[in-house]
Amino acid sequence: MKLSFRTKFFYGGGDFAINIMWQLTVFYLLFFYTDVFGLSPSNAGLVFLLAKAWDAFTDPIMGYIADNTSSRWGKFRPYILFGSIPALLAIILCFTSPNLSDDGKFYWALFTYISFTTLYTIMAIPFGSMTAAMTQDMNERTSLASFRYIGGSLGSVVVAALTLTLVKLLEDEYFVSPQLGFPIVVACFALLGAIFCFLCFFNTKEVYSKVYEKRISFKKIINMLANNFALQFIIFALLGTWIANNVKQVTVVYFIKYNLQLEPYFGLILLGVILQIMLGALAANLIKNMFEKKIIFIIGTVLYVITDLIIYFITGYENFWLFAFIGSFGFIGFGMAGVATWSMLADSVEFGEWKSGFRSEGIINSSFVCIFKLSIGFSGWLAGIILESTNYKPNAIVQSSETLEGLFVMGYIFPAVAGTIAMSIMIFHRYDSSFYDKVFSSLNSKRKS
Repeated sequence: MKLSFRTKFFYGGGDFAINIMWQLTVFYLLFFYTDVFGLSPSNAGLVFLLAKAWDAFTDPIMGYIADNTSSRWGKFRPYILFGSIPALLAIILCFTSPNLSDDGKFYWALFTYISFTTLYTIMAIPFGSMTAAMTQDMNERTSLASFRYIGGSLGSVVVAALTLTLVKLLEDEYFVSPQLGFPIVVACFALLGAIFCFLCFFNTKEVYSKVYEKRISFKKIINMLANNFALQFIIFALLGTWIANNVKQVTVVYFIKYNLQLEPYFGLILLGVILQIMLGALAANLIKNMFEKKIIFIIGTVLYVITDLIIYFITGYENFWLFAFIGSFGFIGFGMAGVATWSMLADSVEFGEWKSGFRSEGIINSSFVCIFKLSIGFSGWLAGIILESTNYKPNAIVQSSETLEGLFVMGYIFPAVAGTIAMSIMIFHRYDSSFYDKVFSSLNSKRKS
């Protein structure tokens, strides 16, 4: 089934809204905890780890609930409509800084972040599950994944380019402290996100979602996941890559501030990075008919692995323009690999149905997102531990050479090693378009009989 541009555009708009929330936590929350709220790096990292461990429990539950939802709007869309406002309010609380003791600050951060991640799960798991329910055309899924990736990247652009700039503007022009400036700016982003969540709801439609009269047992669900080798390939290939690249993301604000010494240009630098990632997403969409998805993933991963190794071992970052030029190829590659990943995930829904006899978009998407969130939590914890072990000093004008080297390793060696592992696993991924043609044919025959 071919999807209209309007549908693709506003589905991408949904990911724009979701990424406004998500990227606020990825880019700025660790920095907010250490340099504004006053948590130690290790405690800030522990908040990340514990919150994502909680997600490991709630994500599959939400996937199960979504799969068994029946409404006049479908299985997944109601959660976008009713879940967006609570989640957006919760992200504002994450960036508030009440005057508490050290222990009080830790528990406040933990409570608000867990509240946000729970509400975010209620909305994000159903949203991510919609791709497979909107079309069964594999190329259309790649196109839809591209719009989603571009929409998400635009959300990242807004957050990356404007957050610190607006907080600084409030401080310089209106004498608003960062403790108050952050929640004000985040509240403005939340309002924008709410608008796009509603637009996504009213301009998308579930065509292939299916609710079963009898609930599927947990035993059958576990067996389906155990036999869904297509899903397992994606998860194992990406687990290490997620951890490494998430470490890079949560420490990028520190790297730009201290290694590059370009804090005033933080927004512009991240804007350039995200535009390059979007270019990679567009490139993946343009070549989707020329290459298998795993080949697109491998091409993209090769680009960012080689780029990171060149920067770390050869060019360094002292010459910013050379550093930026070489780095651009890596970010383009990252965008290509991301689109291929989300498209392959949608295909694994049919694999699961083919193997098990029932369709479960929510469970499959929640399993994937659960592992992704665990990687975020582990990344935040690992980054906090490394920052503390290398004697990071919050708000210092200059950091030690030990701290600078730790940031450099986290940003470039970790992703290169993990990307190499991911490619090595993905080489053995054999579920190509010919394989899925047979799967779709078999499923269609069963549905007609």
